[in-house]
Amino acid sequence: MLQRAITILESILYVVASAGLLGSIGLAFTAVILRYVFNHSLEWIEEGARYLALFAALLVAGPVLRSRGHVALDLLTAGLHGTRMEVHRLAVGVIALAVSSAVFVWGTQLALQMYEVNLLSGSLQFPQWLPYSIVPLGMAMLMVFSLSEILAAIQAIRTGPTTPSVGTEPPQAPGPAAGKEERG
Repeated sequence: MLQRAITILESILYVVASAGLLGSIGLAFTAVILRYVFNHSLEWIEEGARYLALFAALLVAGPVLRSRGHVALDLLTAGLHGTRMEVHRLAVGVIALAVSSAVFVWGTQLALQMYEVNLLSGSLQFPQWLPYSIVPLGMAMLMVFSLSEILAAIQAIRTGPTTPSVGTEPPQAPGPAAGKEERG
């Protein structure tokens, strides 16, 4: 049931982040057209594009953790399977939870400070705490997904991996043998 809720949340986050990323791309494209075709520039467009890109990236940090999509050095983990892979998954989840918790606390304090001083953004002139709240929001999502990974890894260690969960195997990078059939 928890994994189903996480999967639903993951889908929602990907849709919202995709909309944010498309909005950021649209604003950046508009800025380029305005600048080079009409010789006119609007400062708020670039600021809005940056905020939307950060929003999209931080919002999907948790789902990307779940699918093993973050940049990783898999030199040591490429040969792990079964229980050893689940122990590694548990360790990654614990580290991600610790880091995201620390950044969540810092980001929350920063957003609250901006709220208290009522600082306005440079060009959009809206309260600065709004874009700063992207950090704790993204880290809260990462914390939820880290907890989910920790619980799934503990369950897999106890019962043994019966069905492959999302991303338990490291992704295979395309290489010279990619797309070639084995010859006997």
